[in-house]
Amino acid sequence: MESSRTVLRFALTTAITLASVSAYAATNASGAAAAQMPPPPPPTSTVMPRIGHTTLVHLVIAIRHVSRIRATYAKKLQAVKGQPAAARGIEAHAKKSMIAAIKGQHLTLPQYNNLVREVDADPTLRARVLHMLRQ
Repeated sequence: MESSRTVLRFALTTAITLASVSAYAATNASGAAAAQMPPPPPPTSTVMPRIGHTTLVHLVIAIRHVSRIRATYAKKLQAVKGQPAAARGIEAHAKKSMIAAIKGQHLTLPQYNNLVREVDADPTLRARVLHMLRQ
């Protein structure tokens, strides 16, 4: 059970990291135009629509794939310890692989991030996802 919770915590951390990377890339890609754009409005409601079983299945599969990718690239990063340029290249490839794994489950990065946050915030939903991760 602890390993499933660790995977779920990892998913939340990864979601936040990927969201930050995506926001950073978008800001740098659009330059001054992005700096002039106002931030998106906050959600109008904290009540999320019900998450369907199929969406949860896609989320669980994405979490598994992202977890495996992270473990694989963690080993590669250890091998290049002390080589910042190589580490940056490995990190970039890992992020691309994680995003591809998420998209491969018919989820956008924002959807994945929102789902992981919702699972983290809702004990009943969290228990359901942990159960699915153990299967």
